[in-house]
Amino acid sequence: MSAAYSAAGMSGFLDVVVEVGDVTDIRADAVLLKFAQGFHGADGAVSRRLSAVGISPTLLQLKPGEHRFIDTQGGLGAPLALFLGTARLREFDYHRIREFAGQALQLLESRPEVKHLAGPVHGPNYGLDEDEAVLAFVGGMVDAFQQGVGPRELARITVVEIQPKRVARMRRALEGGLTGAPGVEPLPGGVGFRIQRMRRFIAPPPMASAGAPAQEKPHAFVAMPFAPELEDTFHYGIQGPVKAAGLLCERVDQAVFDGPIIQRIRDRIDTAKVVIADLSLANPNVYLEVGYAWGRGKPTLLLVRDLRELRFDVASYRCLEYRSIRNLEELLTRELQRLG
Repeated sequence: MSAAYSAAGMSGFLDVVVEVGDVTDIRADAVLLKFAQGFHGADGAVSRRLSAVGISPTLLQLKPGEHRFIDTQGGLGAPLALFLGTARLREFDYHRIREFAGQALQLLESRPEVKHLAGPVHGPNYGLDEDEAVLAFVGGMVDAFQQGVGPRELARITVVEIQPKRVARMRRALEGGLTGAPGVEPLPGGVGFRIQRMRRFIAPPPMASAGAPAQEKPHAFVAMPFAPELEDTFHYGIQGPVKAAGLLCERVDQAVFDGPIIQRIRDRIDTAKVVIADLSLANPNVYLEVGYAWGRGKPTLLLVRDLRELRFDVASYRCLEYRSIRNLEELLTRELQRLG
């Protein structure tokens, strides 16, 4: 690592940045992963890379609370990987993400050589609110660092995400959560923040509450196809009104529509304050989720780009037809206000 990183660590500063990249390739001293009683997303990709250099996946299959340091033997960009066993994916919520981050820094105290730690944000692909997930993850790291936990020379934490648009959104979320906090300064270019150790840590409300059990927030569950042409619809037409209504905005990546994910969908619909379903493209999984929500008696808002896309089984139900993302934002804002 560079002398700048070493100096930052020795002087009690920590740079937290979000970058576009692949966690399997990033150059860092260590990478942080989970085993949520199964391999998912980035954790699975890392497991496959390690398997290719002779490291058995069974070494990474840890019970909740267990951990293991792995010498990556050139299989990753980082020489060291820390795997933590966690609860199952459906139970790995914002609070557990925050605890996971703090626990990781505590375990890394046994590795004083670690100056640069990297890892992905956990949650957005299996249904958690993207902003709340990154705030919980970084919030756990900042909490621990401010309390003096972590490797003595730790100077940089890089949150790695392969999707450039998500990187931009996560940077905005951190800006809302960290700006104005004591001992926090933005880094040049808007890529992250420099955190200073303080005798008493005082966080601004968004960072303080993300992942805190006493601050569990109500959520809306969004059912919609994961199609490129609908990505802006979700992030700019649906997410804004939902958050303005005081709700977290959750959806599950249907690209991984398997047994555990189906159960998570049920769980999040069961606990949702409202279900919002975009029936555009006539995706059968979305119709399945609508049927389940109706069966559970959940308030459900139906959306579609063109009423001609509707199938016969919902054609007689009220459905909001939107002409543009701006139009959707206005319609959904009014409907959520009507629901209270």
